[in-house]
Amino acid sequence: MKSLEDGFDYLLWIQEGYAMQSKYDKKAGFKYTADELVRVDEMVKIAGTDLAFYEEAMQHRYMMVRDYMAHMIEEIHEARAYVPRRTWKNEEVSFLDDEDKRGEFMVEMLDVLLFHRAVLAYAGVTPEEFLDAARKKLKYNSKRKDHNVNGTEAAHRDPVAELRGECPSADALRQYEQTGPKHSAGS
Repeated sequence: MKSLEDGFDYLLWIQEGYAMQSKYDKKAGFKYTADELVRVDEMVKIAGTDLAFYEEAMQHRYMMVRDYMAHMIEEIHEARAYVPRRTWKNEEVSFLDDEDKRGEFMVEMLDVLLFHRAVLAYAGVTPEEFLDAARKKLKYNSKRKDHNVNGTEAAHRDPVAELRGECPSADALRQYEQTGPKHSAGS
């Protein structure tokens, strides 16, 4: 893998993820590989969503994104097992104290990154899109007035409204429930 030859080129690693996932997809017999979903996106740009296979491809895409996000969460839990959780215990052994446990912790964290890369591939996120999003988010965070590092204002929260579903994330869920998976990645 070129992405690991001279350090760790994360953007190239993301790009290589399309080929890696497509290899696994073909072996598993999937009709829509990560690479094929990119081709679907390109066809949608030209012909729109009125393609016979569009809904089937999008359903597959969303299923794979959900599945791989769940796998990523499982790997986070596996890595978490190496971090002491009982603060009341004296000298609980952790990945910081034991070379083997440290190695196992790092392997689990790499698994998180592998599933993260798979999610990006199935979602159709390009390395350039991811880099742009990272830059925008970090710039936004650096100027947040409610950020604990550089801000002095309290975060706006209304727990009652959130429990009633009156918040941006609930609005997004309602929109999805009304329209379904109608958007191709990159649109």
